[in-house]
Amino acid sequence: MYGNGMTGAPASRISDFLVPKASFFRWLDSLRESFSVVGPVAEEDRTVFREIASADELHMEYASTMLSPGKVYLYSPREDLFRISFGKDLTIEEPPRSPVQRIIAGIHACDTHAVFYLDRTFLGAFRDPLYENRRSNTMLIALNCSAASRNCFCSSMGAGPFLKAEKGYDMLLTDLEDAYLVEIRTERCRVLFNADATQSADAEVFRRKEEKERSALRTFTKTINTDGLDRALRENPEHPVWGRTADERCLSCANCVMVCPTCFCHDVVDELSMDMKTVRRYREWDACQDARFAEVHGGNFRARRTARLRQFVTHKLDQTHQYGVFGTVGCGRCITWCPTGIDLTEMAKAIQTRKA
Repeated sequence: MYGNGMTGAPASRISDFLVPKASFFRWLDSLRESFSVVGPVAEEDRTVFREIASADELHMEYASTMLSPGKVYLYSPREDLFRISFGKDLTIEEPPRSPVQRIIAGIHACDTHAVFYLDRTFLGAFRDPLYENRRSNTMLIALNCSAASRNCFCSSMGAGPFLKAEKGYDMLLTDLEDAYLVEIRTERCRVLFNADATQSADAEVFRRKEEKERSALRTFTKTINTDGLDRALRENPEHPVWGRTADERCLSCANCVMVCPTCFCHDVVDELSMDMKTVRRYREWDACQDARFAEVHGGNFRARRTARLRQFVTHKLDQTHQYGVFGTVGCGRCITWCPTGIDLTEMAKAIQTRKA
């Protein structure tokens, strides 16, 4: 699990203090001269993360978004890898590294954990230079959730609603109605905020924070019992829930994968110019639910929809599958954006109880 459990004041911090909301938003506005500031903005009937022209646009009380801001802005849906030109000499040109300095403000605990998962993928033994460039140039301002959205189960996965990790992001906000409790985690953020490293909110402020967390935890309606879940999944590859869900409900539309903040699979495409003098190689998000995803020479080893559905669910719910943590942060997007309402929590319960 990602780890949870309420605590008092964090053990390692640079500084923490109460800041009136108006003052915090003025500070964000002051940074737009040097940074691209991205945050949650209400658009029609939903909230999206985009670059803001003013902090007045921010909708920090949002419940969820269709796409995770961490995935969109750190792991681009499509990006060039290099171009090859054929002439007297063959030349290979890589795209320039983006110099953009970015701040993502208001990213929830689950999506912050999703960034940590992408870090394991792209900054591990093999470091991806495109991701690394954006990650090092991005400041994350996390925001604790005041309430769970309808399909959230992050509390079961230890990824929310309040963020417990003490590194990997720059600042943590807790909404205390009239002000934010600001907890600064990095030196670069302290410098930008011009904060005194000796500042510390009093015990009453952290008591209010803990009460906000208890209140948020009471709003969850979806849960998963993670005890023994790994073994239950491994021991039931032919459980009826796989075939029944695949045959009766799954459309292989790949919505679940596209909105998942931790899915990182991509395809690499070579695009030949019309004059056949240059080749553009780019990568783009790919989905294990696509019937062509597992095609290899001689056939497709996940030709059946049942196998593809099982691949996605076990990748999300088996913490031994990759990195030693669950592949889901419990954001619930796969449930929300599934056209037929397939629910990972219900599938897990059916497998654990051996019900058909």
